[in-house]
Amino acid sequence: MYNRRRLRRERLEIYLVYLIRAYRGVILTVGLLLLGYAMMVMFSNLVAGSILLLPAIYLLLVSSSDQVTLYTARLGAWIGTLGGKDD
Repeated sequence: MYNRRRLRRERLEIYLVYLIRAYRGVILTVGLLLLGYAMMVMFSNLVAGSILLLPAIYLLLVSSSDQVTLYTARLGAWIGTLGGKDD
């Protein structure tokens, strides 16, 4: 017997991969803007700039790497189906 929750998670994962790949240019632009902002903040406050640098690097990785995109979609699908009820 097949597992419906697993099938729902796989469909959501495929949908999220296509969604991330469709908005790859927007994600890259936001990542570059956030990187520039993090560099400017880093001149005044090193800790705050370093904290802003982490999401900027992650967004740049998502926009350029297929493996990171896949793992992000898997994590999103897992979180999306975490509290689901079995039918």
